[in-house]
Amino acid sequence: MKTDPQKETTASQLVESEDPITSPAVPLKKPVSAWSALRNRDYALLFWGQLISATGTQMQIVAVAWQVYLLTHSAIALGIMGLLQAIPRLLFSLIGGVLADRFDRRRLLLLIEAVMASSSVVLAVCTHFQVINIVIIYIVVLISASVSAFEFPTRQAIIPTLVPRSQLTSAVSLSSVMMQLTFVIGAAFGGFVIAWVGVANTYWLDVFSYLVVIGSILLMIVPRIPAEKRAQAGFGALLDGIHFLRSHPIILAVFSLDFFAMFFGSPRSLLPVYASDIMHVGPQGLGILTAATSIGAVAVAPFTGLIGRITRQGIGVVLSIIVWGLCIIAFGLSPTPLWLGVLFLAGAGAADMVSMVLRGLIIQLTTPDEFRGRINSVNAMFVIGGPMLGQFESGVVAGLTTPQFSVISGGVACIIATLIIVACIPGLLRTQIK
Repeated sequence: MKTDPQKETTASQLVESEDPITSPAVPLKKPVSAWSALRNRDYALLFWGQLISATGTQMQIVAVAWQVYLLTHSAIALGIMGLLQAIPRLLFSLIGGVLADRFDRRRLLLLIEAVMASSSVVLAVCTHFQVINIVIIYIVVLISASVSAFEFPTRQAIIPTLVPRSQLTSAVSLSSVMMQLTFVIGAAFGGFVIAWVGVANTYWLDVFSYLVVIGSILLMIVPRIPAEKRAQAGFGALLDGIHFLRSHPIILAVFSLDFFAMFFGSPRSLLPVYASDIMHVGPQGLGILTAATSIGAVAVAPFTGLIGRITRQGIGVVLSIIVWGLCIIAFGLSPTPLWLGVLFLAGAGAADMVSMVLRGLIIQLTTPDEFRGRINSVNAMFVIGGPMLGQFESGVVAGLTTPQFSVISGGVACIIATLIIVACIPGLLRTQIK
C-alpha cells in the first residue's frame, strides 16, 4: 500500500527554504531520563540481549582480523575482507528492509541470529581442527555479511514499536550507547581472550552470545504492522521506499555524510598493521586500539540527553563529522605512544557518538512505521557498507603507499566530502526537529 510521505512528516522538506525545517506533526517530548526506555520490558530484553550478542560479535571480528593477518601478513588481505562484508550488505539491505516491512519482524530476527551463530560455529570448528585458511574465512565472512544485511533494518525497525514516542530519544541514544559499549568490551576483551585462550575459543564465546540474544527475542512481544500498511510484495515496495527517500533529501544527505566519513576516515582495517608493525603492541594492543573509538563514544554517553536537545541537528551532524576527520588525521600523524593513539581515536569516537544520536533522531522521527524497515535498510547500506568498503579502500591505499598515508589522506578526504555535501544541500544546516 502506498503512503504519501508528504502527509506523514515535513522535517526534511523544503530544503531551499530560508526558514528552519521543523516537524510540527511529530513533536519531540523530552524523556524523563536518559534511561527511561529501559522501563519497557520488551525494549529492555532487546537491549540486554543485543548487548551480550554484539559484544561476542566484536570479539569475533578482532579474532578474524588477527587470524587473517597471521595467515597473510597483508594489508590488502585485510582490505579484501572488508570488501566481502560490504558487497552483500549493499546488495541485500534493501531486500531486508522490504522483508522487515512485510513479515513478522520478531521471527525474522530469530532466523537471522540463528544463521549468524552457525557461521561462528564453522570458524570455531575449522580453527580447532587446524583446517582454517584464508578461503574458508572469506567464505564464512561473505555468508555472514549476507545474512546480517537483513539484521540491521529489522532490528532498527523494531525499536520504535517497543517504546512510547516520548521515550524514543532515550531508545535511540541507548541503542547507540549499547553498540559502542560492545565495541569497547568486545574489542578490548577480545584481544586479551585471543592471547589467553586462543582464537577458536574466542569464536565459541561468540556462539554463546548468540544463544543469549535468541533467548531474549523469544521472550519479546513485538507489535505487528497492520495488514493494510504492510509493504506490498515485489519490486513495488522498493519503489515506494525510493519515492519516500527522494521526497526527503535531508535524510539522504544524513546517510551520505556518515557513508563518506566511514569510507574515507575509518582506520579499522589497518589497526592490525599498526598493532603488529608500527606500534609493536601485539593482540592486546590491537584490542585496545579497536576499542578506542568506542571508549570515546561511551564517555559521551552520560550527555546523550543533552545531545538529544540540540535544536539544529543538521549543524550538529556536520560539525561532529568534521571533528571525526580531524582526530583521524591526528592519529595518522602521531600514533605512538599507545596512549596517544588511543586518545586521538577516542576523540573521533566521541564525535561519532554525537553524530549517531542526532542522525538517529532525524531518521526515526521523520519516518512512518510502515517505511522504517526500508529506510533503515538504506541506512544500513550507508552505515555498514561505508566502513566496510572503507576497509578495502584503506587497505589498498596502504598497500600502494603506507598505512600512515592511508589514514591521514582518509581523514582529509572525509572533511572535504562533508563540505561538498553541505554545499550541495544547504538546507541541511537548517534542519531541526521540534
